[in-house]
Amino acid sequence: MDPFIKLTTKLTNPKVAVADKLREICITASSLIKGADRVSLWRFDENFQSIESLICYDCKSNEFSSGLVLKQSDFSDYFTAILKDEVINAPQAREHELTQCFNESYFKPLEIHSLLDFILHRDFEPQGIICCESVGKVTQWSDENVETLKRIARVSSMYFRVDD
Repeated sequence: MDPFIKLTTKLTNPKVAVADKLREICITASSLIKGADRVSLWRFDENFQSIESLICYDCKSNEFSSGLVLKQSDFSDYFTAILKDEVINAPQAREHELTQCFNESYFKPLEIHSLLDFILHRDFEPQGIICCESVGKVTQWSDENVETLKRIARVSSMYFRVDD
């Protein structure tokens, strides 16, 4: 079955639990985007002063986690850029001007080298972020990777609200 049809089917099914929908989004992204070793979904607070991890899927260990909060005051360049540009493609995330702010507290402890993020919307307003991370290696995200992530974000945003 086409992965986007499978994702849409799961997201539109009212009998599927929210946690299972979140897992399906992450698993689909990790299977379609080469180099995405970790995929996470984040939700902005109402004033865009923080993002909270709703789910993080580590495809290498097949484990899920959640609950990490990142504050705008600690990562202002990143917050400004993701809200303005809607996408951040940082193959060399530790050296990238918008993402190097995560080095000490996030990238180095988790061995993250590359990051690809896109905004999740509801009614054309930013609600969260879908994030792909490459662990232990640098990944050059292709235009196809970016388009695939955008498509996953659109499908997810269209059929599923992260606060359902």
